[in-house]
Amino acid sequence: MKVLGCFLFLFFSFQAVYGDELSDEPLLFCNSHWPPYSYGNDDGLAIGGYAVDFLHEVSGRIARPVELRILPWLRCLKMAEDGDVDGIMLLTENEERKQFLLMSRPIISDANLLWYRIDSPHALPRSRFADLQGLRIGVVTGFNYGEPFNTAVVQSNLMVDEAPSILGNFRRLDRHWIDVFLVNRMAADYALHDYPLLKARMVAHEGPFESVGFRIGLAKAGRAAGLLADIDKVLEDMREDGTIDRIMLEEPFEYRR
Repeated sequence: MKVLGCFLFLFFSFQAVYGDELSDEPLLFCNSHWPPYSYGNDDGLAIGGYAVDFLHEVSGRIARPVELRILPWLRCLKMAEDGDVDGIMLLTENEERKQFLLMSRPIISDANLLWYRIDSPHALPRSRFADLQGLRIGVVTGFNYGEPFNTAVVQSNLMVDEAPSILGNFRRLDRHWIDVFLVNRMAADYALHDYPLLKARMVAHEGPFESVGFRIGLAKAGRAAGLLADIDKVLEDMREDGTIDRIMLEEPFEYRR
C-alpha cells in the first residue's frame, strides 16, 4: 500500500509539473499578412497591426503566452483544421470554418460595401444580391463574403471575378475590368491610403450585406480549445473598459511613429 501511495504521489506530482510546463508553452496562432490588421516580417513573425494588438491584450489577460505567425491564408486555415496551430486571430465565421474552429464573440464588426468608379452608370445602392445580376463583381480570393452572398451567386447566377488583393481589385475597377467591388470601408481606406487619385475616382454605396463580426477562431484540434469561455470573458471586459475602441482609434501600424 505504501508503494502504491508513493507511486500515485509521484504520478500526480509529475502531472502537475507537466501541466505547468504546458501552460507556460506559447500557444501558436496564425493569420495572413492583412494590413491594417496584421503585418509580418520576412521570417513570418507578426510585428504589428490591430489583430496583433488585440492578441497581445488577450494573451496578457488570460496569462498565457501566444505566438502569432504570418502565413498564406489558405495554409493558415488548413493548419488550424489539422491542429498544427492552436487558433486564428481575427476572421469571420461561416459553416465550413465552424467545422474545425470554435468561434469567440465578435471583437469588431463591419459590413461590406459596393464600390464603383464614381462615373459608373452602375453606381447605385442595392438592397438585394439579385440586383447585381449582369455586373462583373470583383472579390478578393479567400475572403468570406457570407452564406447569403454565396447562395445568391448560385441562385442568381452572379458573375464573380476573383483577384488576390484589395488594391488589385480597385485597379481593375478603375480600368473597367469589373463593374463593382465588394469590401468593407476600413480595408478599402487602408488599401487606398497611398493612392489619393485612385481613391478620388471611387465611390461606395450601401449593399445587401449585414454587419459581420471578426472573431478569434480556436482550433478544435488545438491546445486552446478549452479557453473559449475565458477568452470570451476577456473580450467582454475589453469592450466594456474601452480597450477595443482605444486600439481601433490608433493609426495603422505602418503609419505609427
